[in-house]
Amino acid sequence: MYPNIGFTQKQNYGLMGTVDVGYLMPHRSTMAHLVRQHAYGVGVQGVIQTNGEKQWHHDFNLPSIHAGISYFNLGNTEVLGNAINLTTGLYLPYLKKNGFSFGSQLSAGMSYFSKKYDLEDNPKNNAIGSHINICVDLGFKIEKQFQKHSLGFAIGMKHMSNGAYKLPNLGVNLPYLSLNYTYFLHPLRFLEEPIIGRVGQQAKSWRFYTQLVGSVKEIYPTGGNRHGVLALTNYTHYKFTPKCIVEGGVDVIYNATIVKYNGGNHGKEKNIQLGLYGAYVLPIHQIQLLVGMGRYVYNPLDPAGMWYHKFGGRFKITEKIWANVSIKSHWAKADYFEYGLIYRW
Repeated sequence: MYPNIGFTQKQNYGLMGTVDVGYLMPHRSTMAHLVRQHAYGVGVQGVIQTNGEKQWHHDFNLPSIHAGISYFNLGNTEVLGNAINLTTGLYLPYLKKNGFSFGSQLSAGMSYFSKKYDLEDNPKNNAIGSHINICVDLGFKIEKQFQKHSLGFAIGMKHMSNGAYKLPNLGVNLPYLSLNYTYFLHPLRFLEEPIIGRVGQQAKSWRFYTQLVGSVKEIYPTGGNRHGVLALTNYTHYKFTPKCIVEGGVDVIYNATIVKYNGGNHGKEKNIQLGLYGAYVLPIHQIQLLVGMGRYVYNPLDPAGMWYHKFGGRFKITEKIWANVSIKSHWAKADYFEYGLIYRW
């Protein structure tokens, strides 16, 4: 199944180069004027190839971890400029045989845009309102591994936005094709059996958590004040398998933009929302990735509809404390980023 399996091998490091080509996908009709030419990019990333010594390596078919920098010409340098991304992520193979693999690649990080919206100097940029943004990259990859090299082809989507921290914030969506080459320091060898077992929650068990979230967001008209968001979430996990956790929770939210958005003629108590949600959580060693959907049960001013969504990650700090970075949205419209701390009971 794996090349040279069974040999003892320390963690293997590599250097990966990527070449990407894509285009700006205008997900709103008001963005059509931004599309000029194809986008293209190049990147360099450090790679850690897991070696099978830990159980989670085998759970995910010997994934690789990457971190690096990339440059993108967005196809409209006059309005959008260029983007420089600093990201880290994973390649998670579904299938792996005779050195070939197919799986998901995902990464996230920060993105710097050389040009943003400006009322006087750049009024046509209705996609990006700040230089600093979040970058998320999701896609599929085919890879062939050799002794000390690998070649890969990927298709994916990059999304860059600031989560309504600074308007306008329609964001940039870039579907792309990518070729990559990786050189490893040592021949690729893997252990048949793990030395270190799984960590964290065991299968067929429950856990309970409390999360405190803080954020800020801006509402139209562009250039207005930013307003705070606080949320308290209590949720529970049931772990069905090593790769499947089901989550259910209750959100109590104070969003100071709601009354402002509705004209300001209401008491501040109308900024309160109460929601119930469910989510799928993918546990990967010391991190968790989640996709969730909820519905408000108390939402007196209903600024964006009754349904909401969550997408993001959690990161273990200690046995009891986790960090959370996720985006809350109403379908395809970002509401705000959720920055939180979590306590496990």
